[in-house]
Amino acid sequence: MIDKRCATPAAAVADIFDGATVMIGGFGEAGSPIELVHALIDRGTRDLTVVSNNTGSGEVGLAALIRNGQVKRMICSYPRTANSTVFPELFRAGKIELELVPQGTLAERMRAGGAGIPAFYTRTAVGTVLEEGKEQRNFEGHTYVMERGLRADFALVKAWRGDRYGNLLYNKTARNFGPVMCTAARTTIVQVQAIVPAGAIDPECVITPGIFVTRVVEVREPLQESLLVKAEALPAGVGWDRDAMARRLALDIPDGAYVNLGIGMPELVAQFVPEDREVFYHVENGLLGMGPAPAPEQADPELINAGKKPVSAVPGAAYFHHADSFVMIRGGHIDICVLGAMQVSRNGDLANWSTGEVDAIPAVGGAMDLVAGVKTIYVITQHTTKTGEPKLVERCSYPLTGKRCVDRIYTDLAVIDITPQGPVVIALAPGVTFDQVQARTGTALIAGPGL
Repeated sequence: MIDKRCATPAAAVADIFDGATVMIGGFGEAGSPIELVHALIDRGTRDLTVVSNNTGSGEVGLAALIRNGQVKRMICSYPRTANSTVFPELFRAGKIELELVPQGTLAERMRAGGAGIPAFYTRTAVGTVLEEGKEQRNFEGHTYVMERGLRADFALVKAWRGDRYGNLLYNKTARNFGPVMCTAARTTIVQVQAIVPAGAIDPECVITPGIFVTRVVEVREPLQESLLVKAEALPAGVGWDRDAMARRLALDIPDGAYVNLGIGMPELVAQFVPEDREVFYHVENGLLGMGPAPAPEQADPELINAGKKPVSAVPGAAYFHHADSFVMIRGGHIDICVLGAMQVSRNGDLANWSTGEVDAIPAVGGAMDLVAGVKTIYVITQHTTKTGEPKLVERCSYPLTGKRCVDRIYTDLAVIDITPQGPVVIALAPGVTFDQVQARTGTALIAGPGL
């Protein structure tokens, strides 16, 4: 008789050994298996290599595991999230190792590992420091880097419903990395809110088949990180300048477009797209059809955007796991991506993930995947830094996110197209002259028609 039910989280993690590689699901708090992680903390297993998108918040869940000195190495995409203080402190002190992997590559490495594929080629990270030391090949005139499949000894995953066979359903964007982690681990341990009778899950609806699951433990009222971590102070009110930039960019998004919005200022764009245009927003953590933010009392911690903020889903929306999300990105199915920037060069190189300083915590997230795969890249950013340094420069001095990938830049002063001839100013903010923009730019500009 097949029965994968386990009585407690402690019993479920009892065989995780020192030095193991452990995948831990979740994107921010959505899908984070806190009870399993806390059981692992109680067990005291040490010298772990942990594979996860982030490094935890506050001092709960994964962050608590790291704080407890049980993790020697992190393989992750974005270790610099809000309320992530434990990992940066230990990383700067040289007490924990980091392998930084672009988010889509991380998901694809897991999927490859689970499928028995030892390696694959991708354009993501080409021309950046993350390509260093990796084999490169040319296919159809484009350079690709080789990435290796990723396997783990254990995976800790959170799902919504499961049965004794290990068949799983997930809740909204809490799916994220869960399904691919289940395939990539030798032992997969899943906490679910309810274990239902065999046959209660429609076979057409099973997301992770039980063959990929080793143990299922019921946690009826799972904890959420946001309820355990002290809330941050609210940010300063969004000024007119930021709104005006977002509104100007929104006018350039056509009806019927599939659009990915980066975190921060790019998120503002959605609220200004004209009502007569239907735009489908893609969220890299597993949602196509993002809607506006809900009222606070209606927020669901398992329905969030890439910035870990609560969102809604519009009619016609779909949820999916991380690897499928990045198929949409890396396969060229997304029309437009809007990103922030630290620097953009005159030929469209983008730097937006690290300053390269010794004590800076690098965090690439999905940016390298987006610039390599999305059809059109728009950047929205202040024209200069807080200290007055130009962000549009002759050549980027920061580590690159991608080469020759930016198509257009929207700043508080102007809209600038990146062309083979150089950056062309196509629109000026009210009251701003071309000469004023040039004086605040680190490379020669071209005045577009009518300026």
